[in-house]
Amino acid sequence: MKKCRLCCLVILFLVFCQVRVSIAKTLRVASFETDVPGITPLAQSFDPDSYILISQIFNSLIEFDLNGKKVPALAISWKQVNPTTYQFDLRKGVKFQNGDDFTAQDVKYTFETAVDPKTKAGSAWILNTIKKVDIIDPYKVNIELTHPDGMFLYRITMFGAICPGNYIKKVGLDEFNKNPIGTGPFKFVRWDKGKEIVLAKNPGYWKTGLPHYDELDFMIMPEAQWAGALAAGKVDLITDVPLADRAAVAGNKNLKTMQRLVLESYWAMLRNKGPLAHVRVRQALNHALNKDELIKVQAGGQGVPMASLGMEHEEGQNPNLKPYPYDVAKAKSLMAAAGYPNGFTIKAISIDDATPLNEVIVKDLAAIGVKVEMETVSRPDFAKRVVVGKITGHPYEGDMAIDLVDNPIIDMSFHAGLFLASSSPWALLNDPAYDKKFLWTQLMADPAQHISALQALDQYIHDQALMLFTIQPVRMFAMKKEVTIPGIGLNGHIDYVVFSEAN
Repeated sequence: MKKCRLCCLVILFLVFCQVRVSIAKTLRVASFETDVPGITPLAQSFDPDSYILISQIFNSLIEFDLNGKKVPALAISWKQVNPTTYQFDLRKGVKFQNGDDFTAQDVKYTFETAVDPKTKAGSAWILNTIKKVDIIDPYKVNIELTHPDGMFLYRITMFGAICPGNYIKKVGLDEFNKNPIGTGPFKFVRWDKGKEIVLAKNPGYWKTGLPHYDELDFMIMPEAQWAGALAAGKVDLITDVPLADRAAVAGNKNLKTMQRLVLESYWAMLRNKGPLAHVRVRQALNHALNKDELIKVQAGGQGVPMASLGMEHEEGQNPNLKPYPYDVAKAKSLMAAAGYPNGFTIKAISIDDATPLNEVIVKDLAAIGVKVEMETVSRPDFAKRVVVGKITGHPYEGDMAIDLVDNPIIDMSFHAGLFLASSSPWALLNDPAYDKKFLWTQLMADPAQHISALQALDQYIHDQALMLFTIQPVRMFAMKKEVTIPGIGLNGHIDYVVFSEAN
């Protein structure tokens, strides 16, 4: 009898262990090569990698689904009261991960702190049209803007992540930036510098039944190791398969892939000083660049050439624009007309992920006498040198900066401001004429007028060749066969939907 009971206990124990194993799910993701600059929306940094994490820990008032549609999040509804005021009805019953209630006070604290110059938040430039937040009641706010802003509702999607005001006042901003608290699907657990960033399921998440994963581990390793780590079972998913590994990954029967043309490009920003201050020189650079070769070497033949700043399926892109034709003879003629028949030398900094693209740029521009002294760094180092450097008063002094950046908020205004507006922490350009044209697009609160103004701005950017236009590549995810995620977002950003809503 005792033996029978013992057997039953053993069987029950084994069943219990099997249930625990089947329930406990960890998703290990390779998305970072080195440590990110920051993990909160109030940090003194602004880079795409940081917001992959921020989107897991925090929620915004409004968020996007995978196809770019605005959906309610911490706000259940919103309306425009007048050209400079928006009203938001807030979701009740939401708690921060430390147990504090989410209320209108947190919305007011977040936005007013972000735009306060004393905070030096990296997100301040994109939220800078916010004048003040008025609390109507604990779950209703009015956000007043400095002027009409056609991009406002787009701005506050990802970059409007709401922070816990009372908690930050208690522990201080420095502590919060090290140990963030949000309302999102995952809680911050630890950051082992150079190794991994670990998040855990938020059991009190306001979306019932989510997230589906108990733990989300972001593994930090060189991109060249991602595919090998996936094949060896050391990670479960990689969010951007390197070109050199795509064939091997696609041929691995234990893996599966997912692809989409997303709102992402390799952006070559130019400083309008010296030879690059001449429009004919900038046009020459664009005619000298073989975009078909860029698509081949950097995107494996899967992508489209860029005609200007606007991308396919992006709000505000001018669909009538055509890419600069590859024409070396015309490029040389433009160089001579600008007074530079023998060329010149420029300094450039680029992320290491763009190495094949950079090799083509260096080769093609050399053909018209332009020598490019290219410095290659990691993406986080790029953010520190170019973005954080400008924020903290130590700007990058070179002539060109190349990075891979998506458009998390769909509206072309994001990149128009990020890469070209003089006040942006990313921009090398300092052009009052452009700044006025960009501001005009933002003053159009009517959606149709806003889009029309953006298309005109896209035409201007193309005509003035304010950037070295490259390509819009296809993004490829790869994962174990048993991993299921909803899809790749149109905006190209890896946000909370991808990980929290897996099946």
